[in-house]
Amino acid sequence: MSLTSTAGRARHPGDDRDQIARWRLISLEKQLPQPRMLTAIGTPALVASLLLTLLAIFAFAYLSQGDTAGVPKAVVESQREFVHEISRSLNNSVGRSRDELSRTVEAYNARPDNVTAQLAALTKDQPKWRGVGVYTNDGRTGVAAVGRPVALPAGVPPGRAAVPLVDGNAPRLLLVEPLADNKLLLAELDLGIRTLRLDPRSKQAVLVVVPTGARALSQGAPVPADPKLDALIKEAVDGTARRATVTRTGTAAAPPAGSGSAGPVAPLVTADAVGSLGFSVVSLVYTPVTDASATREPLVAALALLVAAVAVLLILQYGLARPVRRLLLHAKAVASGNSPGEPPRTPNAQVNRIAAALSALAARQDPGSSARRDPAPGGTPAGLVVVLAVLAVLGAAGGVLTTLTQAERDLPGQVTRDTENQTGAVAAAIGDTLDGGYQKLVLVGRDNGKGDTAQVRRALDRLVDENNRFRSAYLLSADGSVVASVGREPLRPSGLVPGEGGVVLHDVQGRLPIIYAYHPLSDGRSLVAEFDVRYLTRLLQRVDGRVRVLDVDQRDILDSGGYLAFAQITTPAVVTASARALTGRTYAAVTDVDGVRSLLVAAPIAVDGTAAQLEWSVVAERPVTDFALPGNQLHHGALLVVVVTVGVGLLLFSWHYFFQLRPLRNLEREAVALAGGDTSRVVSPRWHDEIGAVAVCLEVCRQAAVHGEQRLGGAARIRPTEGMPTMIMTKVPERRRGGASRRRGD
Repeated sequence: MSLTSTAGRARHPGDDRDQIARWRLISLEKQLPQPRMLTAIGTPALVASLLLTLLAIFAFAYLSQGDTAGVPKAVVESQREFVHEISRSLNNSVGRSRDELSRTVEAYNARPDNVTAQLAALTKDQPKWRGVGVYTNDGRTGVAAVGRPVALPAGVPPGRAAVPLVDGNAPRLLLVEPLADNKLLLAELDLGIRTLRLDPRSKQAVLVVVPTGARALSQGAPVPADPKLDALIKEAVDGTARRATVTRTGTAAAPPAGSGSAGPVAPLVTADAVGSLGFSVVSLVYTPVTDASATREPLVAALALLVAAVAVLLILQYGLARPVRRLLLHAKAVASGNSPGEPPRTPNAQVNRIAAALSALAARQDPGSSARRDPAPGGTPAGLVVVLAVLAVLGAAGGVLTTLTQAERDLPGQVTRDTENQTGAVAAAIGDTLDGGYQKLVLVGRDNGKGDTAQVRRALDRLVDENNRFRSAYLLSADGSVVASVGREPLRPSGLVPGEGGVVLHDVQGRLPIIYAYHPLSDGRSLVAEFDVRYLTRLLQRVDGRVRVLDVDQRDILDSGGYLAFAQITTPAVVTASARALTGRTYAAVTDVDGVRSLLVAAPIAVDGTAAQLEWSVVAERPVTDFALPGNQLHHGALLVVVVTVGVGLLLFSWHYFFQLRPLRNLEREAVALAGGDTSRVVSPRWHDEIGAVAVCLEVCRQAAVHGEQRLGGAARIRPTEGMPTMIMTKVPERRRGGASRRRGD
């Protein structure tokens, strides 16, 4: 638009009120805040509806995942953890055996003439060694041997090696160690797996498979001759070259005899490589498969969310967004001096009151105007409109909650057995750690018991450096005082050690259990090594859930979660499980623990050895809802959707409350006060949206009430002079350059 002076007009410009009103409206609109993408009055409703629609799609897809058929994921996961634990235990056992063999190599290199005694010391009370011998460099001619004859297989180079072998059902590992005099130390090690509790109904078998493809049945039911099953085992073993643990599932078929299963079962093969030793541990089970079942829960959840999305959009569009937009049109008409007409009747109470106040201001500006103030505009409060929209969202969350099926109350037998074996492995690991620590301390005392303090200190320093299980080690004098100490500051107070050696718990008081091994020396001194509680606690974390070590009086000694040391355990189910485990047998049951359906497994720390005198048990507790079963997955998925839906509702309410409801209520108070004659307070826009634009219009009306009609439109304008009226002219479009050139050419 442009301004121009037009002469020859007989009419005074002030008489053309329509022209002035149009100019005021144009000027006003140029000064009003323009809403951006995220600040418009209808944006929150649009965003919330879009989020609910996307959530409906996600809910339908996510909740439908539990409808697939096959082996339950919980069984697959438990088998993977079961096999991995066996593999890790076997790898650690081989590592300890190689350390023993390395010490024998050192002893031989120091005194080759004492080889017979050295081999006898290695194999004494250790049936795991099938045969040990010193051979010539070709591995064929023996110099000295103990146990069964050992020979270096053809094709194996004479160097340090570990060769897995299978002889019938007796898997073994041939360890080769070169000696200083160009001879070889050969030792055959039994790859024995600790006794496992296998489920006879699932026909479970644990195998050891070597790279040649030969396999040995370690424990469990015999594996039937079946080419498809052989191919499945080979595929799983080959996969361990790329991944640590591999699972393969066969085709479902009729259950084998004696399985006790009424429906079809599928062979599940899980393999895990044992370190870098070149062989794998394989578990084979026949597990029932679940049928794919179409459920109504995903569809009901999606429909509830879609209905909520539409309801939110309609409620906020007709209850808030459209009324505010109509109010803005009315406010611009009043602030520009145009005839506003009747104030808009909307469902929103705040909008109606502001519109009535603006009409009252218009009536004061133009007494002849037909606009009037409605004393009772009515309408629904804006806050209630927003609350209704939020209730629609929460109603959708309630609709999803109604689809929740009860979580699983029981577990497949295979999962229970696998957890039972894992808990037993943790108990055995703690027992081996304590008993093995004591044995290492005994070796230090045997080799350095008659040495001076400096020699014993050096030996203890090597002991702590080579064993993470110890936090400190020290030498006590005959009166119980510390003579030499290595590692961290001892926690055990000075004093005499009890008895003749072993592993003990110092006391049942304090913030930390003090567990130590001790060994008296022949001269009255004693060696003490304190175990690292954090190292022992990390062993408990090999089993999922909460795992505790309890003593015979049901006190909490170690715990995988936060706990108070020596706290008395009073939960009846846990106390029963621990007491049953102290009888020497593993306990497993699915029961209620403090009102939560859980799998409870307990195993004794040690039945014999030095750690048995502690009378400790490991108790593992895990809620049934933590297992990946179809019912649990649907339950958790619905809860996830409910939480996200409630989050959308909170976002919707917060967005409206802070950015729209509060500014609208403030604007209502300002408008009512201004209509009542209070022109002392400036009306400032809080946000750059439609409500802010109404606030600017209200401020223009306030200025017009104070300074006169010339303030309408929001800014000072060029005033016409006598004979030169101000008019609004239509903008003349620019001519094209081509046309102008042609005219100039003419």
